[in-house]
Amino acid sequence: MIHSLSKYWWTLAIRSLFLLVFGVIAVTAPNMPTETLVFYLGFFSLAMMAMFALLVVNLLKAKGKWMPFFFLSIVDAVLAYYCLLETALAAKVFLTIIAFWALFMGGGIMLIGLKNRGTGRALMLINGLLSIVFGFFVFYNPLNSTSVNFMVGFYTILLSLFLMYLTYRLLKWGKKEKGHVDEVEMVQANK
Repeated sequence: MIHSLSKYWWTLAIRSLFLLVFGVIAVTAPNMPTETLVFYLGFFSLAMMAMFALLVVNLLKAKGKWMPFFFLSIVDAVLAYYCLLETALAAKVFLTIIAFWALFMGGGIMLIGLKNRGTGRALMLINGLLSIVFGFFVFYNPLNSTSVNFMVGFYTILLSLFLMYLTYRLLKWGKKEKGHVDEVEMVQANK
């Protein structure tokens, strides 16, 4: 799966940029009404869904493991639907949405960290644990909207930075793997 994903590292890079922009908006506009922030989240979720859908199409063509990314694109599509078309409802349950999103992301990142045996394992486990703690904190601690906007923005910025690091690692791994394939082809050509 890492080999297939390393070819399409740019989809994760674009997704992390969308998350970064959303986080900066949430942090720099602390008095923004929750409905407006939810509406922005809907647009960004739609864009992130498109990135995962594109990744799924490319992985299907390459006969790679596409199902986890298909599931994530469906989650993004549902989130985008509610944030864009049911904005008032989504604003009422905004904290619940963010809490479950953080718990879901944290669990996924921890699972990847547990399966990974490389140098980024500790970072993944720490990031996953922080996401889960953040999810529980938001779910059980109702704060005023200014604090919530800042917390959500700060968490999203941290998550985007983690995804950028993961993208860098995929790009680096892909180049290393390509170099190994080129060496094997040269040895076979010289025989």
